[in-house]
Amino acid sequence: MKHKILLFALAFCLLFSSCGILNEKFNALGFDVTGYNIIEEKDSHGGFHGDGTYYLILDCSSNPQKARNMVGDWTPLPLSENLNLVMYGGEKDGTYYEFNFAEKSHFPVIENGVYKFYDRHSEVIDPFDDSLILNRYSYNFSLAMYDFDNNIFYYFELDT
Repeated sequence: MKHKILLFALAFCLLFSSCGILNEKFNALGFDVTGYNIIEEKDSHGGFHGDGTYYLILDCSSNPQKARNMVGDWTPLPLSENLNLVMYGGEKDGTYYEFNFAEKSHFPVIENGVYKFYDRHSEVIDPFDDSLILNRYSYNFSLAMYDFDNNIFYYFELDT
């Protein structure tokens, strides 16, 4: 009997601590992911330096008003030119950017929505400014987008 209680208590702690860890990723963005259904999630971080990508796609149709309230101060889409180049690829000033992280993370082009960028690079001055992102050799940033038409939250994180 003691083993069952201990096992239940351990499972309970793990369940709720993992929710807290997941939600910590989104604190800088002001988005609470609890209560929404995960459509897709993938994390490739690992190795010695912890480089990799993480993406999450959430169905927010169970409580779209809560989600819309959380993204109320985000920037209306489309993405800035720099973020568009990083996420979807393209050309700027004779340089072609082939990152295409959006395709790899299953992010569509969203017509009606908002986004929030958060730069976690060690030399960043303003973590919400993407103007210097293309001038770096390494990237550490988070980007979230919310699709108003489909009530879908998209989150992407890159660490190189």
